[in-house]
Amino acid sequence: MNFKQHIKLALAEDQYQKDITTKLIKPTIKCKAIVKAKESFHIYGLKWFKEVFKTVDKNTNVKFMIKDGDMIKKGKVIAEVKGINHSLLKAERVALNYLQTMSGTYDLCIKYKNKLKNKKIRLLHTRKTIPLFRLPLSESCSAAGCLPHRNDLSSSVLFKENHLKFLPDPIVIIKKAIKLHKTVVVEAKTLRFAKSLVDLKIDRILLDNFTPTMLKNFLKFNSKMKIEISGSINLNNIHNFSKKGVNFISIGALTKNIYSKDISMIIV
Repeated sequence: MNFKQHIKLALAEDQYQKDITTKLIKPTIKCKAIVKAKESFHIYGLKWFKEVFKTVDKNTNVKFMIKDGDMIKKGKVIAEVKGINHSLLKAERVALNYLQTMSGTYDLCIKYKNKLKNKKIRLLHTRKTIPLFRLPLSESCSAAGCLPHRNDLSSSVLFKENHLKFLPDPIVIIKKAIKLHKTVVVEAKTLRFAKSLVDLKIDRILLDNFTPTMLKNFLKFNSKMKIEISGSINLNNIHNFSKKGVNFISIGALTKNIYSKDISMIIV
């Protein structure tokens, strides 16, 4: 699915062509709306915002005063939207929903990146998204420099705790997975199991819910395997895991704990 298809589905969900309120208002009146930030944040999702209006009415004109990735202050005018009143009214909510949510996601990624002491560590976002809303959230994260842990179940091999419970000898199956020529990641919840993975030719070990002390002990032992940290990491404690020897930190909160930004659109 591409972003235009996603937008068409969102508009269909909102039944924009059956807007009973707008139908009560005289149509074909040309008007202008001002889109404004009601708080300060990094903005992202302008392409999506514009495409919503263009999908509803290709003659609607959207003029941006900023660009994706800009840090904008409260009260800043983001855009001017000109067109027929019915078109603006029908598209408004879906367009704002994309922009508010994608900006909140992008802004959160920037906050996490700024907390990293070791700038060589790559932040990853996960598949913990609202079903069918992965595309805009993943794009927002990636644009901020937080790449996907994996796009979907077919993208790479990831042996997690629940998979390992079905494997009497995990090492045998892990070696079999390596032959698929896909990225192979194995989750470890204990130091003992993590150490048993070091000599395998997998892409990285995912240390899940390791304490800073457990991480320190493993980093002393490991000298060659790429390491990913995951589990219970937030803005207040990420500095404890930003250590030399850590390659990736995956954070579910980037797409799971969504903080939409406050943006208004007022017809003037």
